[in-house]
Amino acid sequence: MKSIKEHMMFILPLMAMLIGVEFILIFNRVTTSYEQKLKNEYAILVVSKKQLSTPIARGVSSKIDSVEAMNREDIAKEVTSGMQDTAMVAIMKDLPYFYRIHLNRYLSLEELKDIQAKLKGIDGVLNVEIFGENYHSKHTMFRLVKLILNIFIIMLFVVSIFLVVKQMEVWQLAHKDRMKIMEIFGAPMMLRSGILFKIAFIDAIIATLLNIGIFVYLNISWAKSSDINFIKENQGALINVSDFILMLFTAIVIVSVSVFIVAVQSSEVPEG
Repeated sequence: MKSIKEHMMFILPLMAMLIGVEFILIFNRVTTSYEQKLKNEYAILVVSKKQLSTPIARGVSSKIDSVEAMNREDIAKEVTSGMQDTAMVAIMKDLPYFYRIHLNRYLSLEELKDIQAKLKGIDGVLNVEIFGENYHSKHTMFRLVKLILNIFIIMLFVVSIFLVVKQMEVWQLAHKDRMKIMEIFGAPMMLRSGILFKIAFIDAIIATLLNIGIFVYLNISWAKSSDINFIKENQGALINVSDFILMLFTAIVIVSVSVFIVAVQSSEVPEG
């Protein structure tokens, strides 16, 4: 029972670190997907006396993807609704051109303002609307959520690595006699710590498998039954096969570093 408890004291912090790594991967994928959705739905509105084409717009910024002309007749019909047909003819003569400008990626508000200023410099352009307030609120929300998540993951990682190292020290004390005998026979530091690495490596595999099971369950069961539409739409972003390899690699790196730290600390302790 004591042995199981000791292993759980190592496995649980390791799982916490791996969950943090996976959350970062998932958040980056979901953020990229959501930014792509925002980019597709967003457009800069341009009013111009002269016709505007995609090459002209791209000439002021490579971040512009395309220029979509809005139907002037539809706009004129809305303006002259309930009026005589002659009014529409008169308005059409003086009505400027309206365009939606689509971007090739999700930009910050500062980048949008820069594009706005450049578009206003094009001959014939009367007005450029970037809908900055709404855009800025979404962008700020993204940055805030990402900052909070990163801070939480860093704190979780630091506390977990501390617990892992402490548990490694407990195992080092439990096997100190065997390690001392190997030292007497001239075994190098890392060879003396082989038993620690073996135990930690097995627990790293167990922690990785448990994490894989958790995220596979969340992806298969929870995501499908979730009431959050965005989660359902981006179910494929919640888990990736490459994540399993990365989790195992991360776990091995963590236990290797932990074994090295404990081995160095024990070798520096003078004999009483």
